[in-house]
Amino acid sequence: MLKLINLSTYKYDMDRFHCDSLEITNLLEKHNMHGIELLNPIMWDENIISTKTIKGVHLKYYPVWLDFWNNNTKELLRQFGSMDEVKSYYGGTTRESIIEGYRKEIRVADKMGAKYVVFHVAHVQLEHVYTYNFTYSNEEVIDATAELVNEVFKGLDTNIKILFENLWWPGLTMIHKDAVYRLLEKVDYHNKGIMLDTGHLMNTNFNIKDEKQGIQYILDTINNLGELKHFIKGIHLNCSLSGEYVMEEIKKVSKCELIYDEIKESVLFHVMKLDMHKPFTDGDVKKIIELIKPEYVVYEFITTSLEEFEEYITIQNKALETL
Repeated sequence: MLKLINLSTYKYDMDRFHCDSLEITNLLEKHNMHGIELLNPIMWDENIISTKTIKGVHLKYYPVWLDFWNNNTKELLRQFGSMDEVKSYYGGTTRESIIEGYRKEIRVADKMGAKYVVFHVAHVQLEHVYTYNFTYSNEEVIDATAELVNEVFKGLDTNIKILFENLWWPGLTMIHKDAVYRLLEKVDYHNKGIMLDTGHLMNTNFNIKDEKQGIQYILDTINNLGELKHFIKGIHLNCSLSGEYVMEEIKKVSKCELIYDEIKESVLFHVMKLDMHKPFTDGDVKKIIELIKPEYVVYEFITTSLEEFEEYITIQNKALETL
């Protein structure tokens, strides 16, 4: 089992390490971590992030993409205002633009020597982040994802493993065994599996009050998958206890009209409250690792400083210290 940290090539992450590969390597060694799962590989600089440290790559995620994929121009214009904005967001106006975008990232991942790539299986429109009144079903998102992924890998010279990540929005939530099977069955590519995000799974249950309840919910969900649990090759290990906040917000927005420009400005802050990406402190979290026996455990945190990042790593290491 490899223990990894999440890192991106974006400026806020690189500035933490002063764009110095030695500082990144020293942090990994200090906390007994084996490497990195990297976001935004297109901007990768080998002089800053060594190929020796990169074990996985997190592919780009479009939270809202099915209307683009389905060529629903009316709905795209409602959400984006103009086709110029659509083109700016997706890098083009046809399916090929996002297909080729993913191909480029996978080619870079291969060049790095990454063992796997991660793909989010979800769709959510801006207002639905607040209301939870979704327009697409799990099955519709899964079917479209399989269609997209099959196109991405068609003719692509690679053997890299693709791991599908669960979210709490429509798509792969992990709480329905049939939906997990549906995705794995429809994706034609052979080297595939699941990247279980524990925080995202906790977000599917608004009634979770503490870590022990969350851990038990995760264990029960995994056991309910039966033999499909063996497709879980990696874990994004983080804790999210946002159920009470979600219920309060849904109740609040049901009593008022959402102003699109206003929620667009606040959505990132809102999502960070939904998806907390905190470390586990309860030693029972080891039961998740022992049940799944993953190849990769990624400490995926959201932090405001390098000091906080190291603090979170230390806390979660302590919870797993007997492993």
